[in-house]
Amino acid sequence: MATVIISILFVAALRLFANLGRSRQVSLDRNSAQMLALEMIEEIKNLPYKDLSVPGNPIGPEADEIGPTRLLFDDIDDFNGWIAHPPMTRQGNPYTQHLNLSREVAVVYVSADDFEQPVETDEGFKEITITIKDQNTGVILIRQKYVIANISLPIP
Repeated sequence: MATVIISILFVAALRLFANLGRSRQVSLDRNSAQMLALEMIEEIKNLPYKDLSVPGNPIGPEADEIGPTRLLFDDIDDFNGWIAHPPMTRQGNPYTQHLNLSREVAVVYVSADDFEQPVETDEGFKEITITIKDQNTGVILIRQKYVIANISLPIP
């Protein structure tokens, strides 16, 4: 009888430690995802709101800015549609510690009255959405949204 009880306790302890290990890994993955999202928004915030040489300020990179890296991006909406698996530096070097992750960016115009409302024309605000996914499971680890204002425009 003692052997059965000890066996049951041993199996329960093994399950507990296995769950703790998985929980720790999920926490580490989320921390990595947060770091990757913050790094990307810092890079984006350091660029101008729009490319003054392009009439109409379309969302997305212009033809001469498309390449394997982000080095040619010269304004924040150039990041629209950027996907990297694994995530990489601006120069195109992959983060080898994050081979199972992908980093995606979407940029849309949003209403000056309601940042949750996408609009077709520029009212002076762009929403940047950065998504970090685990490519092995398809699980979104983090999705961060930021709104950047064109401070050179008067706010309606």
